[in-house]
Amino acid sequence: MLKRNQRMLAIFLAFGLLLACAPLATPVAPPTFDMLSIDTSIAQTAGAAATQTFVLLPTSTVTPTITVLPTETPTETPTFIFILATPTVPSATPTFSQSDEPYACAIVDQNPANETGFVPGIAFQTRWRVRNIGTQTWGVNTADYRYSSGTKFHKVGIYDFPSSARPGDEIDIFVQMWAPMDPGEYSTTWKLKVGKTEFCSMKLKIIVKS
Repeated sequence: MLKRNQRMLAIFLAFGLLLACAPLATPVAPPTFDMLSIDTSIAQTAGAAATQTFVLLPTSTVTPTITVLPTETPTETPTFIFILATPTVPSATPTFSQSDEPYACAIVDQNPANETGFVPGIAFQTRWRVRNIGTQTWGVNTADYRYSSGTKFHKVGIYDFPSSARPGDEIDIFVQMWAPMDPGEYSTTWKLKVGKTEFCSMKLKIIVKS
């Protein structure tokens, strides 16, 4: 029992010597908490996240595709029908039938035309072109043309033939006139005369404007 106690005492002495020889341990200072390093770390983390986000984004711009629907095209083609009127060209020389009467005429042309408008008091000339369709000649010394009826707006009431006209011939006869002073419609009638025979009624109607 005594040996055992001596042994334990020797162990405690050795342990105490070891503790006495060991250097005192220097207390470790707690780490310093640097706020700037935390901000820097946060900033670096945010930058890295932004860089990663930028890398993940697609680099190409997506252009939307617009699909145009086809317009409906009518299947039927319209048909246009053009009707061209055929102009009627008057014959240069109208055809007149000859009469069995000794004295007869056909009016080929007239100027001015009927119902032409005039200002009051203006002077003008009327021309009739007549064709001899009778069997007798209109002699320059035997035939004349004269006023017959209607309004008297002529200057001279009777004229001799300028030349003779055989059957089938045409001749121009002229009458000097002036428009009445009062507005309205006026008409006059002239006739050819050979001897006592009057024929070939030539009528003119004018309109005097206000």
